[in-house]
Amino acid sequence: MTTTRTPAAERQDSPAPRPGRPSPPYRPTLLALRTELRRGIAPWTGLCTAVTLAATMAAKAGTWQGNWGETQGLLHSGATLLVGPLVAAASCWQGAREHRRSTTELWLSTPRARSARAVVAALPLALWAVAGYLVALAASLVATWPYAGGGSPFPSFAVADSAFLVAVGLAGFVVGQRCRWRLAAPVLAVLLYLVLGVPSYSDSSARFLDPAVQYTLDGSLPVWWFAPVMAAWTCGLALAALIVHAARRRFLAVVPLAVAAAVATLIVHTGPGLLREDPAARRVVCADGAPRLCLTGYNGALLPQVSRALSGLLGRLDGVPGAPVRYADQEARPGSGAVWMPTPNLGWYLLRGRLQHPEDYVWQVAHGVVNRECPDSLRSDRVGATDDAVTNWLAGTSHAPGTEQASGAERTPQLRRLEAMPAPERRAWLGRFLATRTSCSPAEVPVL
Repeated sequence: MTTTRTPAAERQDSPAPRPGRPSPPYRPTLLALRTELRRGIAPWTGLCTAVTLAATMAAKAGTWQGNWGETQGLLHSGATLLVGPLVAAASCWQGAREHRRSTTELWLSTPRARSARAVVAALPLALWAVAGYLVALAASLVATWPYAGGGSPFPSFAVADSAFLVAVGLAGFVVGQRCRWRLAAPVLAVLLYLVLGVPSYSDSSARFLDPAVQYTLDGSLPVWWFAPVMAAWTCGLALAALIVHAARRRFLAVVPLAVAAAVATLIVHTGPGLLREDPAARRVVCADGAPRLCLTGYNGALLPQVSRALSGLLGRLDGVPGAPVRYADQEARPGSGAVWMPTPNLGWYLLRGRLQHPEDYVWQVAHGVVNRECPDSLRSDRVGATDDAVTNWLAGTSHAPGTEQASGAERTPQLRRLEAMPAPERRAWLGRFLATRTSCSPAEVPVL
């Protein structure tokens, strides 16, 4: 006897399907944000940011490579004055995309909120601009690190500059959304450049509200609240503009606007106090031996090079009564026996950790040894010729470095007489001469 199985029985005997993994939730906003990050002009804006800053830094490498303050000071100028208008123009062009494609009414028919659409379209470009800035920052710091004598980078300025780029990205997008003029992007870039550049020529404390104001970071440190305050100032204004443009509850723009107003008052009240003196930069580092050679700031590692450059001058003054006992790049007190010598600054005396133009450096020190601060009415030609002869003899030159000398020109008679003196007589005469360094009476200066 044959039995037939009913469909219900077959369904009961069949094995149950295995439960699969639940499908991930569909998040259209994140998908759109991911697409905007990978396509459009946002990645190109990040590339242009990095290239612009890299070209700016490379063109002036001799003025910053080796000093953290100079490095980030120049990078701050490039990020605000050059990249800022570039990012504003790119975001303005991005904001006008709907007008160019005539899709404004189509977007209004979609269920996605206007604020979400604005953030998705504006934020990727700002993030790419920050990424380009951080790439240039990392490359600059790596280039400075092998030659930096002291100090450290300034994270506060990196945060403030990044916040500024985000702010101009959001603000430029709002302008592009509100303005349908095709030339709005380049005009916005020019106007922003002027707005950022002009306040730097003012002496008012209000100039510190300008994100592009120039700071002297060599030997200074920003206050601990510098980064959050500057970020709140720039991003607060941009966020208020974005809320007014895209949010349903526009009154919420009062919150970031109030925060920006509060920190603006603090910035203007503090003014130059946004930077404080770095104690490490004022610390004096001296080399062993006599006379003492001392440098301030982060230049202590340069003392061996300075000592080698001044070895000839110090040898000529060896055994001279009244010779300076200390050479320092600080203002010397009268009667202290100290002489001022130049600080090996970047761009002229210092290049990638190496002392440049040693002849000029030695001549400047020799001039400091001989120099007498007297009014022109008390100067005489004889004393001037004597001072020049001693300066050139100490420096080992026949004329000041950087001045032109006619071909075949001879040494001055005073210099030849000084060179012709026997060593004991010359040391005795130099002792009498150095004793009159602070005198402005020609009668007291010994005749050469």
